[in-house]
Amino acid sequence: MKTTIHVLLSVLLLGAYNLAFNTDPNKNIEVDELNKSGYVFDVKVSRINSKYSEIASAIFRDKLVIVSSKKIGAIGGRVDPITNEPYTDLFCMDVNSNGSFSPPLLFSRILNSKASEGQVAFSSDEHTIYYTRNSRKNSANYKLYKATLEKDSYGNWMDHLELAISSENYSVENPHISADGNFLYFSSNMDGGFGGFDLYKAEIYKDGSIGNPINLGGYVNSSSDEKYPHTSSDGKELYFSSKGFNSIGGYDIFISSIISKHKDYSKPRNLGYSINSIKDEVGYMIINDKTGVFSSNKNHKSDGFNIYHVEAEAIYRELQGVVVTEDDRILPNSTVVLLNEDGKEVQRQTTSVDASYRFKVKAFGDYKIVAVKEGFENYSLQLESDENLKSVLRLSPNITYNKSKP
Repeated sequence: MKTTIHVLLSVLLLGAYNLAFNTDPNKNIEVDELNKSGYVFDVKVSRINSKYSEIASAIFRDKLVIVSSKKIGAIGGRVDPITNEPYTDLFCMDVNSNGSFSPPLLFSRILNSKASEGQVAFSSDEHTIYYTRNSRKNSANYKLYKATLEKDSYGNWMDHLELAISSENYSVENPHISADGNFLYFSSNMDGGFGGFDLYKAEIYKDGSIGNPINLGGYVNSSSDEKYPHTSSDGKELYFSSKGFNSIGGYDIFISSIISKHKDYSKPRNLGYSINSIKDEVGYMIINDKTGVFSSNKNHKSDGFNIYHVEAEAIYRELQGVVVTEDDRILPNSTVVLLNEDGKEVQRQTTSVDASYRFKVKAFGDYKIVAVKEGFENYSLQLESDENLKSVLRLSPNITYNKSKP
């Protein structure tokens, strides 16, 4: 009988070792060794690119707002000595159903100026814009402003205000508003960071005022530069560009899980060779569940930035195992609970007659398994994202003592 049990365990674990990446149970895919994002990407260059730089920024009224130094239709006219391109302005374009874009049009003659307009962000109700702008005297320094859209107007931005976060002594760049509207993310080289540009966030209060900047910490900030923060619509993922974390050249795009339970961030994971190169990749943003964009200077003659269109598909792995006693007797009808990195239940199963269980989980996530069986102590196992998702859960008997006198 003991031999039979060990054979069963071997068969189950052999299946657990077979953890091929897949996007559905019937399709295996190859993922490059650098890609630890949990997604596979289909990348195509956008047709709206020109000889000047284009970097995506935000969605406003179903239009993609971009920052570009396009000379035609722009306000600036002269050349920025840092980029050697015309000063940038804000443009917008329609996002078509097939993921393509309409030709860019000037976004706002109220917001565009003779200096460079940088990245923008919009409140969830799209009534407030947060925008950045430099000055021709110091084109390396951006300040952060906000303005309000006049009610029932198409684009009359009014009540312009420079935010207290801004300073003559450091730059504030790349604003982004979380989907719930509660936090303003940005990058800055203000004092007190980990080095160069760091990522920060500030709470947006109900009256519209902004709280004090909070550095996102050493997991996502390095001694190099971090810029272009962007969070997913469910608030669980942070994308950003960094020159640190062993990037393969210049800025790479990384992803970090947002662990809401601890208000913390996981270690950054590279998006891989399908997106990143030995040049710079910046400005990753999600348009909808599967579609996104980013910019890169990897194929630009003048080292400017082109926009790339991205289709992302989640990668899944199978978590398999078996529940047994300490002496390897199988325990059918045990309850196995899968928890995510926030400690929230994702799924639960009752083990079958062979005491096995199987979960489909997103690759490179952190999970916890809890096994429960009447008469036994609960057993929990923490699974890190870089481990093989296989396990044997060994339960100990729950021994109670009769304390009454004999």
